[in-house]
Amino acid sequence: MRLLLVLFLFEGVFFTSYSQSKKDQIRILTTKTDSLEKVVRSKNQQISELQELYQDLKTSHEDTLAILSHKISALEIEISELKLKPKKGGPRHSKSEKNELVATKKVLDSIMRSDEYFVTGKSTIIKKKGKPKVEVVDIQGATFFMGSPETEKNRETDEVLHKVTLSDYKISKTEVTFDMYDAYCDSVGLEKPDDSGWGRGNRPVINITWREANNFAVWMGARLPSEAEWEYAARGNGKFAYGKSNCLNKTQANFDGTNPNMRCGEAVTLNQTMPVGSFEPNTFGIYDMFGNVYEWCSDWYGVYPLGASVDPQGPASGGLRVNRGGSWANPASSCRVSSRESSHIDFKGNRIGFRLVYPRD
Repeated sequence: MRLLLVLFLFEGVFFTSYSQSKKDQIRILTTKTDSLEKVVRSKNQQISELQELYQDLKTSHEDTLAILSHKISALEIEISELKLKPKKGGPRHSKSEKNELVATKKVLDSIMRSDEYFVTGKSTIIKKKGKPKVEVVDIQGATFFMGSPETEKNRETDEVLHKVTLSDYKISKTEVTFDMYDAYCDSVGLEKPDDSGWGRGNRPVINITWREANNFAVWMGARLPSEAEWEYAARGNGKFAYGKSNCLNKTQANFDGTNPNMRCGEAVTLNQTMPVGSFEPNTFGIYDMFGNVYEWCSDWYGVYPLGASVDPQGPASGGLRVNRGGSWANPASSCRVSSRESSHIDFKGNRIGFRLVYPRD
C-alpha cells in the first residue's frame, strides 16, 4: 500500500515537472516569436521610410530640373536682349555683365545635362551623372540567320546556321576604353587593370575578367551584349564572313596579318591594341567589331538551338563565357563574324575587352 502511494506521488511530481517544462518552452518560443515580429515590423517601417524618401528625392529632383529649365529660359531672354543695340539714352551693359550671364547659362546647361542627355543624328551619346559618356548606335530589331553556311571557309562545327529574331537595342559605337574603365575604378575604389605597356586613354580596356566587365556594365546602367546581338551588330546587314566581304584588310581591322588565311592585300601586324575607332566602321557605323580585342558577351558558351529563337540568351548555365571578334594577335579567320570563342569567367588577358548594350527607348 505504501509502495503504491509512493509511486503515485512520484508520478504526480514527474508529470507536474514535465508539464511545467513544456510551458517554459512555449513561453520562450512565444517570446522569440514576439521578438522576431518586432524586428519584421521595424524592417518594414524602414522600407516604408526609404520608399517615402525615394519619392521625396525623385519629386525634389524633378522640381529642381523644372526650376533650372525656367532659369535657363530667362537667361536666354536676357542674353538675347543684351545682343540688341541699346536704345538711345537706355542703359548700357558692360562686356563683363554679358560674359557673366553667358557663363551662368553654361553652368545651368551643364547641370541640366548631368543626368542624361542625347544628341540627335545617326548615333546617340548617353551620359550618366558622374559617369563617362558612351556613344551608341541604334539597332533596329530584325530577323537574320546566325552562324555560318557550310560553304564558308574556316567554318567550325559550332557555327550551325539558325534563324534569330532580335528586338531593338543600342550598342556602343566602340569598345570600352581605359579612360571609361579608369573613371569607374576611381569612383568605386578598385585597382586599375594593367595596360600591358601599350598605354591607356582611348585604347580598349584589357586584362579584365567577365565578372569585372559585367560589373562595369551594371554600374553604367547597361549590360553586355548577347552573342546574337553582337553577331547581328557585327554583320551590319551583311551576309559574308566579314559582313560586307569575305576577306579582311589592314584598313578594316587590327589583326595578325602575317597569316594569309582570309587576308586581303599586304600583311600588316601591329602586335598590340590600337585606339578605338582607328579603322573603318562597318555598315552600321560601329567600330572594331573585327580584331583589336575579343569582346565578352553575356552568354554562357553552348550548342546553338536547332530551331528559330527570339532574343536568345544562351544556355542557363555553363563553365565558359562567350567572347567574339578576334584580336590583334589572331589571324583574319578568327575575326569572322560567325567565329566563336569562349573563356572562363575569371580569365583575363590582353586580347579581351568588351562593349556595352542599352535597351532602346
